[in-house]
Amino acid sequence: MSDRANLAAVGRATRALLAQDGTQVLLRDPISNTALACPLDSVAAPEGLLPVFLVVGEAVWREASGRGFALDITRDPEALLGYRVNGIGGGSFTTIMLSVMEATAQVARPEALVVNDLGIVWKAATERIDREAKAAARPVASHGMSPL
Repeated sequence: MSDRANLAAVGRATRALLAQDGTQVLLRDPISNTALACPLDSVAAPEGLLPVFLVVGEAVWREASGRGFALDITRDPEALLGYRVNGIGGGSFTTIMLSVMEATAQVARPEALVVNDLGIVWKAATERIDREAKAAARPVASHGMSPL
């Protein structure tokens, strides 16, 4: 049994999930503060918004398990946001989709899902992971006592 999820299947499932919920996906232009509607085909495309959804889902999963999805993401000037996801090196389809669903649920509003808000989820998860790593790396105060 392979622990690699199929990128095309993840894209299709992401699209279907958002379509089933009837969720409108918006991308806010930070300069004009205008929210632009994103077609679901663009949301689920490797050169569209799928890299954003996968990176945020990965942060959620990394916080929960300590493992990521080994995403293969590269710069692509032709891509919607300048990045393309080429593959997923680790993580099961179920794990990836549940993580993406959790990330989107944290920021979704009844009227829409604003893609920019996913950055809040990523930042919060990353900060918690960093704090936990720093706490684990701190030496325990010995108070002058030796275990021997």
